[in-house]
Amino acid sequence: MQPSRKVFDQIAALIAADTTTIGEATGCMVHLAVNNFTPSLDLDFTTLTEATFPGYTSITSAVGPQKHYYDAVDGLQTVQIMEPANGWHWTCNANPTAAQTIYGFYVTDTTQTFLMGSALLPTPVTVNKAGQGFDLDDITLKFSANSPK
Repeated sequence: MQPSRKVFDQIAALIAADTTTIGEATGCMVHLAVNNFTPSLDLDFTTLTEATFPGYTSITSAVGPQKHYYDAVDGLQTVQIMEPANGWHWTCNANPTAAQTIYGFYVTDTTQTFLMGSALLPTPVTVNKAGQGFDLDDITLKFSANSPK
Protein backbone atom coordinates (compact mmCIF):
# COMPACT_ATOMS: atom_id res chain seq x y z
CA MET A 1 0.00 0.00 0.00
CA GLN A 2 1.25 3.50 -0.84
CA PRO A 3 1.18 5.70 2.28
CA SER A 4 -0.79 8.95 2.17
CA ARG A 5 0.93 12.33 2.43
CA LYS A 6 -0.27 12.67 6.05
CA VAL A 7 1.28 9.32 7.04
CA PHE A 8 4.44 10.04 5.06
CA ASP A 9 4.88 13.46 6.72
CA GLN A 10 4.31 11.97 10.16
CA ILE A 11 7.20 9.49 9.80
CA ALA A 12 9.90 12.13 10.24
CA ALA A 13 8.02 13.97 12.98
CA LEU A 14 7.64 10.81 15.06
CA ILE A 15 11.23 9.67 14.63
CA ALA A 16 12.68 13.14 15.26
CA ALA A 17 10.86 13.36 18.61
CA ASP A 18 11.17 9.70 19.67
CA THR A 19 12.92 9.74 23.05
CA THR A 20 13.98 6.09 22.66
CA THR A 21 15.98 6.75 19.47
CA ILE A 22 16.93 9.92 17.57
CA GLY A 23 15.28 12.44 19.92
CA GLU A 24 16.62 10.93 23.12
CA ALA A 25 17.28 13.27 26.01
CA THR A 26 20.99 12.43 26.14
CA GLY A 27 21.63 12.86 22.40
CA CYS A 28 23.09 10.52 19.81
CA MET A 29 26.77 9.72 19.32
CA VAL A 30 28.56 10.10 15.99
CA HIS A 31 31.56 7.78 15.55
CA LEU A 32 34.17 7.64 12.76
CA ALA A 33 34.93 4.25 11.19
CA VAL A 34 38.42 3.31 10.00
CA ASN A 35 37.36 0.15 8.20
CA ASN A 36 35.47 0.07 4.93
CA PHE A 37 31.89 -1.15 5.30
CA THR A 38 28.60 -1.29 3.47
CA PRO A 39 25.78 0.70 5.09
CA SER A 40 22.64 -1.42 5.32
CA LEU A 41 19.48 -2.01 7.34
CA ASP A 42 21.16 -4.95 9.06
CA LEU A 43 24.65 -3.54 9.63
CA ASP A 44 26.18 -4.89 12.84
CA PHE A 45 28.02 -1.81 14.08
CA THR A 46 30.16 -3.96 16.39
CA THR A 47 32.00 -5.02 13.21
CA LEU A 48 33.15 -1.43 12.70
CA THR A 49 36.49 -0.21 13.96
CA GLU A 50 36.30 3.22 15.54
CA ALA A 51 39.00 5.82 14.94
CA THR A 52 41.70 6.22 17.60
CA PHE A 53 43.91 9.04 16.30
CA PRO A 54 45.15 11.43 19.03
CA GLY A 55 42.41 13.87 20.00
CA TYR A 56 39.63 11.72 18.56
CA THR A 57 36.43 11.17 20.47
CA SER A 58 32.93 10.43 19.29
CA ILE A 59 30.72 13.53 19.26
CA THR A 60 27.33 13.76 20.96
CA SER A 61 24.51 15.51 19.13
CA ALA A 62 22.40 18.32 20.51
CA VAL A 63 19.70 16.84 22.74
CA GLY A 64 15.94 16.72 22.36
CA PRO A 65 13.70 16.56 19.31
CA GLN A 66 15.69 16.76 16.10
CA LYS A 67 14.93 18.74 12.93
CA HIS A 68 12.56 17.20 10.40
CA TYR A 69 11.35 18.41 7.03
CA TYR A 70 10.37 17.44 3.50
CA ASP A 71 13.45 18.05 1.36
CA ALA A 72 12.36 19.95 -1.74
CA VAL A 73 15.61 19.04 -3.53
CA ASP A 74 15.34 15.24 -3.40
CA GLY A 75 11.67 14.79 -2.42
CA LEU A 76 12.50 12.75 0.65
CA GLN A 77 11.18 13.05 4.18
CA THR A 78 14.23 14.01 6.24
CA VAL A 79 15.33 13.88 9.86
CA GLN A 80 18.45 15.92 10.59
CA ILE A 81 20.52 15.05 13.63
CA MET A 82 21.28 18.40 15.25
CA GLU A 83 24.95 19.15 15.54
CA PRO A 84 26.47 20.35 18.82
CA ALA A 85 27.81 23.91 19.21
CA ASN A 86 31.17 23.07 17.57
CA GLY A 87 29.59 21.10 14.74
CA TRP A 88 30.71 17.74 13.43
CA HIS A 89 34.44 18.53 13.59
CA TRP A 90 37.41 16.34 14.47
CA THR A 91 41.07 17.39 14.84
CA CYS A 92 44.14 15.23 15.30
CA ASN A 93 46.15 16.85 18.10
CA ALA A 94 49.40 14.80 17.85
CA ASN A 95 51.07 12.69 15.21
CA PRO A 96 49.36 9.29 15.19
CA THR A 97 51.59 6.22 15.49
CA ALA A 98 50.04 5.03 12.24
CA ALA A 99 47.94 6.85 9.66
CA GLN A 100 44.21 6.21 9.90
CA THR A 101 41.87 6.31 6.93
CA ILE A 102 38.32 7.31 7.81
CA TYR A 103 35.85 5.55 5.50
CA GLY A 104 32.59 6.67 7.06
CA PHE A 105 30.61 7.31 10.19
CA TYR A 106 27.89 5.71 12.23
CA VAL A 107 25.40 7.03 14.77
CA THR A 108 24.46 5.22 17.99
CA ASP A 109 22.59 5.99 21.16
CA THR A 110 24.75 7.24 24.05
CA THR A 111 24.99 3.76 25.58
CA GLN A 112 26.34 2.50 22.24
CA THR A 113 23.87 -0.39 22.10
CA PHE A 114 21.61 0.80 19.29
CA LEU A 115 22.62 1.79 15.74
CA MET A 116 20.64 4.68 14.25
CA GLY A 117 22.35 4.65 10.87
CA SER A 118 25.62 4.81 8.98
CA ALA A 119 27.15 6.30 5.85
CA LEU A 120 30.35 6.25 3.86
CA LEU A 121 32.26 9.47 3.18
CA PRO A 122 32.23 10.55 -0.49
CA THR A 123 36.02 10.13 -0.40
CA PRO A 124 37.94 8.47 2.45
CA VAL A 125 39.99 10.88 4.59
CA THR A 126 43.48 9.95 5.80
CA VAL A 127 44.66 11.40 9.11
CA ASN A 128 48.43 11.14 9.53
CA LYS A 129 49.69 14.38 11.15
CA ALA A 130 48.96 16.62 14.09
CA GLY A 131 46.73 19.56 13.20
CA GLN A 132 44.80 17.74 10.49
CA GLY A 133 41.05 17.82 10.81
CA PHE A 134 37.81 17.56 8.93
CA ASP A 135 34.10 18.18 9.23
CA LEU A 136 30.99 16.27 8.31
CA ASP A 137 28.10 18.00 6.60
CA ASP A 138 24.59 17.69 7.98
CA ILE A 139 23.81 14.16 9.17
CA THR A 140 20.40 13.14 7.92
CA LEU A 141 18.12 10.12 7.67
CA LYS A 142 16.05 10.06 4.47
CA PHE A 143 12.73 8.31 3.89
CA SER A 144 11.19 7.62 0.49
CA ALA A 145 7.48 7.99 -0.23
CA ASN A 146 7.59 4.72 -2.19
CA SER A 147 6.47 1.92 0.07
CA PRO A 148 7.85 -1.58 -0.60
CA LYS A 149 5.29 -3.86 -2.15
